[in-house]
Amino acid sequence: MEIQITQDLVRKESITPNDAGCLQYIEDFLAERGFKNEILTYGRVKNLWSINRKSGPLLVFLGHVDVVPTGPVDQWDHDPFSGHDDGTYINGRGTGDMKGGIACFMSALSRINPDDLNFSLGFIITSDEEGPSRDGTVKVVEELLKREEVIDYCLIGEPSTIETVGDNIRIGRRGSINIELEVLGKQGHAAYPARVDNPIHRVVPFLDKLLAEVWDEGNEHFPPTSLQLTNISAGVGAHNVTPNNLNLKFNLRFSPQITGQEIQTRIEKFLGEENVKYNISFDLNAEPFYSNPKLFTDVVQKSIQKVQGFNTALSCSGGTSDGRFIAKTGCEIVELGPKFETIHKINERIEKGELERLTDIYHQILLNLNEETNI
Repeated sequence: MEIQITQDLVRKESITPNDAGCLQYIEDFLAERGFKNEILTYGRVKNLWSINRKSGPLLVFLGHVDVVPTGPVDQWDHDPFSGHDDGTYINGRGTGDMKGGIACFMSALSRINPDDLNFSLGFIITSDEEGPSRDGTVKVVEELLKREEVIDYCLIGEPSTIETVGDNIRIGRRGSINIELEVLGKQGHAAYPARVDNPIHRVVPFLDKLLAEVWDEGNEHFPPTSLQLTNISAGVGAHNVTPNNLNLKFNLRFSPQITGQEIQTRIEKFLGEENVKYNISFDLNAEPFYSNPKLFTDVVQKSIQKVQGFNTALSCSGGTSDGRFIAKTGCEIVELGPKFETIHKINERIEKGELERLTDIYHQILLNLNEETNI
């Protein structure tokens, strides 16, 4: 079933923030299994909140149906929205990120009767994860908090696997801050250096400090904060004219060992030390989050061990996820999904065997959690 559901979802061209009928498809599936569904719309974004309520704790499966654009379609081996089955892989945009994960949880759910569970089961599915993430999960969580909904556990189907399904699960994510810097100078003739102020020359000592900085050492679960320069531009295109200004973009992925404000303070300190004239903007688009591993993490680890026969690794690596929003509820969070090797790339694909194993693990999680909540 997980293969068919993956294909069905991939065939819906849900480029963010358009859900393209994916939410209705999931809603219909859940309604047949006794879930109460509600579409929460904010701006252009539709979100599905669905619940099968019991007296026990609440486990929420969190995911997104929106996908990034395909890029040049003629470079794909198969139509990116065909869900093409080549015998080994299901091909298409969103197979790994993250329609495959959603399909596997839906398939796992089909193997049980929700009425037999000792815990409540909910779904939060958005179509605004790959975009600005302003009208998706963040707004749904705000609404649920207003309603005083208590979420105990959250399973996120984001791609987390490195080589073999379940070999890596995430219990946190780094924060992200984008910086745009304009270095101000004075344009002029290259032959008269005393009459110009070259912003390219000005920025070099600053960049030396920026790239040499050790922001923190990370911790047991988080890698150290890292920085990447992503864009630099200056000049009028002539060899003999110095530029008037230089524009630089860079991004830091940071651990909880440092704050966005501390990063901003250090960068501005470096600029001051090098007498750089500048304009700068900071966009803190994601705070880091960490979920202390407790009962649910143990349930997930035991489920992976039973299905796959190995112990999984706990990690806080990777990019941002909507886990940062649901973390505000105080629930225990685990991210477990397929490989991330081809996500966002041309020829994104997922192994059929991978879908099957992930479904088995999700099913085992439901069974194991049911035992833990059997009172």
